[in-house]
This record gives sequence, C-alpha cells and structure tokens, in this order.
Amino acid sequence: MVKNQFNYGIIVAAGQGKRFGGQKQFALVKNKPLLLYAVRPFEICSEVTGYVVVTNKSKIEAVSNLLRRYRSQKLLAVVAGGKERMDSVEQGLLNLPEKGYVAIHDGVRPLLKPEMLTQGFWACRRHPAVTFGIPIVDTVKKVNNRNQIVRTIDRSGLFAIQTPQFFSLEIIRRAYAYARAKKLTATDDCALVEQLKIKPQLLPGTPWNIKVTTKADLLLCQALL
Repeated sequence: MVKNQFNYGIIVAAGQGKRFGGQKQFALVKNKPLLLYAVRPFEICSEVTGYVVVTNKSKIEAVSNLLRRYRSQKLLAVVAGGKERMDSVEQGLLNLPEKGYVAIHDGVRPLLKPEMLTQGFWACRRHPAVTFGIPIVDTVKKVNNRNQIVRTIDRSGLFAIQTPQFFSLEIIRRAYAYARAKKLTATDDCALVEQLKIKPQLLPGTPWNIKVTTKADLLLCQALL
C-alpha cells in the first residue's frame, strides 16, 4: 500500500432496531456488546489510521466509556447520529480530515475480518468506490400488495451488498452534497456515488459477514464467534 495515505473508518451504530425490538448494536454476545465486535477489526487492521463511531445521542457517554474500557487506540470521536442512516454517515464525515479514504461499516456486522479492510483500502487506490457483495443464490420473486407472486426475477448478475464500503473522502462528500441538493435518499452509500455516474467495484464478500437484523441472527453470531 502507498505510504502516507490515511485510511479512516465510520462505524454507524445509531439505529433504533425496530424489527429487532431494541437497539441491537448493544445486544450482548458472549457478554460483550455487538458494537464492540464491529469496532475491533478497525483497531486490529494496521492500515486503519483512525475511526469514528456514530451512535444515538443518549448513548455517546456509554459508548465512549465502553471503548475506553477496552483500550481503544484508534478512536477519533463518538458522535451523535441523525434520524436516518444518511444523516448519521454525514455526522461521521464531519469528524474526519479533508483528505484520505474511508470505510463505512454497519455497527451490527460483527464478523468483519481485518483482512477485508486491507483488501478494500488497496482496491480503493484503483477504483473510486469499492464494496463487498455475494451472489444471490435463492430464486427471487416480485409480489404485489396482496402477497401474490407476479413474476420471477432473473437472479444472474444480482448480488447482496455488504459493508464496509470504501471511498475517497472527496468522492463520498461530493456524493452526499449531490444527494442533498437533489433530495435523494438511499439505503447504502454506493447508491449515492452511483448518482455521480461512478460504478463501484465489487469485491467478493463472505456469507459470514452477516448483518444482525433479528434475534435469530444474534444466535447465529454467537455460534460463529
């Protein structure tokens, strides 16, 4: 990797967890909050300069104390998120330097490997945007508002996208500025970059890099960890 390049992380952990029934980022797995597992790869990976954790305003002190207790060395800030995911990512970006690269990661993906961070930052030197994903293997159906199947969708070329997603700080900030100006919304950051006519590069993900959404997912994480 090119020296003197600065790589940062934003770990988004400000969700309300409505489907989960509570703030899942603080659910305990082997007596540790889920968030701690999502943060750890950023601490371990030698390519990461520092990271910001975005959480609920009421949890800032608790998260700060948690990371201090586990002797986090690369934490730059713990900041309050917003109503939507886009708002939270923007708050994270406000706390990073002007130049460098960033990996944006879900705080409820606890099985990220440090090697994936290294791979993503390397790829981001050659591509303006990079993400991980895995091919969709199940048959995909389109249904109407009465839950009736209306057609089968060709799954060839379809991928389930994961985080982290990697960008130069200049590009992701430009994408957010454009989205705000056009009043666009998106569920992931690559979708905003795509609005700039940029095609993110896909890297092979792993099925183990799961996002905890339900209590069943939490049990699977416990087994895998």
